[in-house]
Amino acid sequence: MDSTKSASGGALQTVIDTIVAPNAAFERVRTASTWGWALLIAIVVTSAAQYVIAPTAVHAFEGSWPAMVAANPQMAQLTPEQQQHALGMITAFMPYAWLVTIIWVPISVLATTVVLLIFNAIGRGSGTFESLWSAVANIYVPWAAIGGIVLAIIVHMKGESAFNSVQSVQFATPSLAWIVPTANVKVAAFLGSLSVFQIWAAILVYLAMRVTARVSVAPATFAALVVPLAAAIVAAASAR
Repeated sequence: MDSTKSASGGALQTVIDTIVAPNAAFERVRTASTWGWALLIAIVVTSAAQYVIAPTAVHAFEGSWPAMVAANPQMAQLTPEQQQHALGMITAFMPYAWLVTIIWVPISVLATTVVLLIFNAIGRGSGTFESLWSAVANIYVPWAAIGGIVLAIIVHMKGESAFNSVQSVQFATPSLAWIVPTANVKVAAFLGSLSVFQIWAAILVYLAMRVTARVSVAPATFAALVVPLAAAIVAAASAR
């Protein structure tokens, strides 16, 4: 059998198993580096989803612009023409924001891998950079790619008029914010970032630490919690 085809098939099987049989996938990446297809799928699909929702994001940003200007003393001091110019510059870039995803995905995979390596060391696990990088790259398929597809579908079905802020677009997928509604912007951002896909990813991180890194329950649990909670804290801190 052609070894190249065999490797490709194994890599794609690992992507599928991460979704339907994660223990098998994480056992495989423990000894075999199978992350190329996963990373490619995560980058391409997530970028495509961002491209699809870009018009809605622009519409939502324009709708929230007056409130943003009013809340920013420096912007409020500008003339209407200057404010409009600033708005135009920002919205002109937004349709191309999907290009950032091409860089963001591998950087995010790397950052998550480093977190897992820290807890691997704390738990005296057997994970390596290569094995944990492979695990995280595959986790990003359900986390970022499938999450991006669902977000794009929801945004398309609701239509532009349903979104009045960029945050409302970003957090359109089912999340804790749906269960615990709040008027506090920062709390809403925190809960909104904890979507079903973040929770799914946390479970997969836990399994990866247990199966791939062979650590005990405690460090695996902390590793699984750090990643989504850190993202939620960042989202809350940047919410306006």
